[in-house]
Amino acid sequence: MSPALAEKNKLMHIILGGTFDPVHFGHLRMTQEMLNRFPQGKVSLMPAAYPPHRPEPGASAQQRIEMLELVLSKYPQLTIDSRELNRTEPSYSVVTLREIRQELKDAGKADTCLVFLMGTDAFAKLNQWYQWQELISLTNILVVGRPSSELPSDGEMAEFYQKHAIDSLDHLPHYSHGKVGFCQMPQLDISSTYIREQINQGFSPRFLLPDGILDYMNQYGLYGLNRKS
Repeated sequence: MSPALAEKNKLMHIILGGTFDPVHFGHLRMTQEMLNRFPQGKVSLMPAAYPPHRPEPGASAQQRIEMLELVLSKYPQLTIDSRELNRTEPSYSVVTLREIRQELKDAGKADTCLVFLMGTDAFAKLNQWYQWQELISLTNILVVGRPSSELPSDGEMAEFYQKHAIDSLDHLPHYSHGKVGFCQMPQLDISSTYIREQINQGFSPRFLLPDGILDYMNQYGLYGLNRKS
């Protein structure tokens, strides 16, 4: 039996990272899909401060936190983990997951099922991440199918997936780390990049994100918006 095998139906800690620049319905629907599938879980949204694989966010760290707080305050199973915003160096996921694992160990919860969410596009490039091989010793990885991309079919990441693939997502809560799963879910094909592009082209992003977030963006003139948008 794998040493990563943990107690059935225990609490799961699911992490959704990203810039949340801005947070939108695609992010929020993904968290709900996770809670629907794993009702014993809690989901942490973890905004990155200086993501090494993408441009610097258009909104400040404080503004991105405030936008998340606007939509998460009513949902106790959703929390904000702002640790990466407190760093001055790039937001390396392996560093964050080491911290979380140590915190769980110190709290007597070393066998907690940790799940790191990522899209298929991010997973296909995971071998470009800093010390990526260590991730699987710290967490499970759940790859979420996006409408516009698929799992890699060959190469290093395809081999990695096959090596660590779990036979059924129903078994994922049993493992503290070490497994990779795939979840194809009904998903809104929305991205923060697309929202910013719409604004840049002079189009309104309404109905792509909560009204409260759009109001906030207008209030502070984020992404080139003004009060008339």
